[in-house]
Amino acid sequence: MSIRHDLTLQQKIELINDNRNGNGLSQRTLAVKYNISLGSVSNVLKRKAEYLDDYGANQNHNVKRKIIHRSKNIPISGPILQEKAREVAESLGDKMGSFKASNGCGERLSVDITTADDWVQRIPKIIDDYDPKDIFNCDETGLFFKFMPDKSLTLNREQCKGGKKSKERYTILFCVNSTGEEKLKPLVIAKSLKPRCFKNLNVSKLPINWRANKTAWMNVKLFSEWLSDLNVSMKKQKRKIILFLDNAPCHPVDIELSNIKLQYFPPNTTSKLQPLDQGIIHAFKTHYRKHLVKHIIARCTTAQTPDDIKITHLDAIYWIDAAWKAVTHTTIRNTFRVAGFKDKQHDDITTATSNDTETSSTDSTKSTDDEPYKDLKKLDDLLEHVTIGGQTMNAADFVDIDNDTPAYNEWFDQCEQLVLCDVKGQDDDYDDDDQILTESPPKLTEAKKKNN
Repeated sequence: MSIRHDLTLQQKIELINDNRNGNGLSQRTLAVKYNISLGSVSNVLKRKAEYLDDYGANQNHNVKRKIIHRSKNIPISGPILQEKAREVAESLGDKMGSFKASNGCGERLSVDITTADDWVQRIPKIIDDYDPKDIFNCDETGLFFKFMPDKSLTLNREQCKGGKKSKERYTILFCVNSTGEEKLKPLVIAKSLKPRCFKNLNVSKLPINWRANKTAWMNVKLFSEWLSDLNVSMKKQKRKIILFLDNAPCHPVDIELSNIKLQYFPPNTTSKLQPLDQGIIHAFKTHYRKHLVKHIIARCTTAQTPDDIKITHLDAIYWIDAAWKAVTHTTIRNTFRVAGFKDKQHDDITTATSNDTETSSTDSTKSTDDEPYKDLKKLDDLLEHVTIGGQTMNAADFVDIDNDTPAYNEWFDQCEQLVLCDVKGQDDDYDDDDQILTESPPKLTEAKKKNN
């Protein structure tokens, strides 16, 4: 059986042009040329008007992207340049995805120290009217939830060949308060609304909130819904909270909330100022990958190939829940202090900007919390029991493997509608009946009524 091949929007346009309304290449010839099934060829041709419209709109996305970033004084870098680098690598023959697009020096080295210092000085006044339990931070991260430690997998008792790194990805939204006592249920965004393993399952009973869209990215619609639900919850509790967040395109600035004050970090400073980026997400991923490695080891006697080690969405969901619960109050409180937040219950405060810009987020908490280092050592010990073709990743690399994965559209939120990606996965955990979230956003009047 041939390997399934998904066409990009550009390739679909080329296929349509090759057909020339039936006067060009035949559908059978097109199927061979583009390495897809006859049914896929027929489907592309039936939807050619839709694809041509999307392609025309997509031609202007580069211009729109530059205009938006220039208006915000944001340099065109990071995930945007990474994606372009991947496109260039593929055009040069890297069809297997071996090229890794790094983020260069990253945001940490481009932080405006003056702006960050000024922000830290302002924090006490900003949070003065709020109790520590009512000071929250939220942030998204990408997670390769099936990612194996390398391309080929050799377990202790079996030498396996073949296989490939899993590309299945979630975007996860975390939210926590400064005392560490309130870790809200994570919002997990996938590509499939109802995977096969969800059959006969009450999704509302899951330990996470499950959402889905074509890109598995956060967008304005999903984030606004999450904010509205949080606002309702705080209103019922008769609480007024302040929520610190970055100024990502998926975070709306014009939403009205009765019980939540949104406080945005200055641009290009979150790697130094956002508590979740100072070690909380890193601690979560360390715990998550410990569960993943234990899962691999437990199947070492029966797995013949890497593909024999199945990881379902339910596996990942319960590991996410367990890993999030394992992040300690101490780690959370320390990361808030490192980010410049002064806990009213303590006199000490550690500013993020006093450290060298090249210091990693985990290094910045080392003096006050050695739990992340103990957990990383435990993961390293587990990885010693898994041999990956002689090239087993160390724990630090394994945990950080998806740090540069975009969690939202860096260009503009509407551009996500132009990304025509396949919503089905390559494993048995996805089904032809998988459903994708497509409902329309609520009317503005309804949203305002809910939030007030």
